[in-house]
Amino acid sequence: MGDYAILPTNDSTLETIFTCTDYPKVISDNDIYVDQAASGEHSIFLWKDKNTDNKDVIIGQWKGKSTRATTASTVYLQIYNKIDDVWETLDSNNSTAINTEFVLYGTQSINLDEYYDIDYWVSFRVYQKAI
Repeated sequence: MGDYAILPTNDSTLETIFTCTDYPKVISDNDIYVDQAASGEHSIFLWKDKNTDNKDVIIGQWKGKSTRATTASTVYLQIYNKIDDVWETLDSNNSTAINTEFVLYGTQSINLDEYYDIDYWVSFRVYQKAI
């Protein structure tokens, strides 16, 4: 995770690695969240999912909430296209009130080899610009 003035253009690891106590918070649906502060920058969570091949439809899902209403600053779920070297938006939310839980969900079902790397990892990120 991290806070950046300019969105990273690739799927390299961000400035802050999740700690061993952060993983249980983000892996399970337990209504416990990991905080990521940003002041005038983009607040970003990046994660990678591993598959056993590059043939399965890719599903990305993020559940969270924000201390900034998405009506003031949209939250985006993106997937990284490794061939074109770009982030592509799967879902967004611009209608949720402050500190209200919401879910972003998206699938990628075509040109799958553009999203899986050689070891079958897929990269996702969720971000919101702090105003």
